[in-house]
Amino acid sequence: MLKAVVFDMDDTLLSINLSAFIAVFARDEAALLADIARKSPLSMFATFGAALYALNNGERNDDDTNLAFFQKQIERRCGVPLCDPVIADVLTYYEREILPGKNDGIINARPREGAREAIDAVASRGLRCALLTNPSFSRACIECRMGWGDMLDMPFELVTTMENSTRCKPTADYYLASIAKMGLEPQEVLMVGNDPRRDFPSPDCGIQTAYVGNGTPVRATWAGSMAKFADSFNEIEERFYERREQAAAANAHASNV
Repeated sequence: MLKAVVFDMDDTLLSINLSAFIAVFARDEAALLADIARKSPLSMFATFGAALYALNNGERNDDDTNLAFFQKQIERRCGVPLCDPVIADVLTYYEREILPGKNDGIINARPREGAREAIDAVASRGLRCALLTNPSFSRACIECRMGWGDMLDMPFELVTTMENSTRCKPTADYYLASIAKMGLEPQEVLMVGNDPRRDFPSPDCGIQTAYVGNGTPVRATWAGSMAKFADSFNEIEERFYERREQAAAANAHASNV
């Protein structure tokens, strides 16, 4: 049976110009690291971006947390040890005290229409809830955006971050490890997201996705706006169980061939 609904954050529960946010975040953190290391801000920005790309491209065979992997990437590329307590404190201070004030008219972060109603609809049915946002940012940075989206009081059992994850979206390993932390199986979980590249596990691992972005991906169990999600939840549940039965029948047929 359906036991949990897990949500993406950016442009799912939170309306945001994500590209602008990443640009500001990377620029500011690179500038801080450049000051610390007495290096060119431009070269440090390039280093920071390359490390983020390496974190997200999925070509890894280690068991490091995303934070440890990113720290090693930065140190290997420019010699700055992000794990040094003084440097770590500087970045954490920026993310907790300075970054929340960076929400301007370009980033324009705000609660997505229908987001709270969606969480309430899930909770009212006794279903469990988690925030499976791409864990390429620290807990402090993710909580900053959660604050912009009025999500800090939402009943998430798990929020995926750099510190507690070892892979990023869309790898199936990320999704399976995340729901395993909740003691769940793929067939018991519905993912809600807006990104056709990242919010459908790759390869398919049995987790269904309700899609709240543009278009109607073939793999989507349901597609519509976040604003319509709560009112459509009975239909979404019906489609969830229909898809699960179809998958079970297909698996049974394959086993008998």
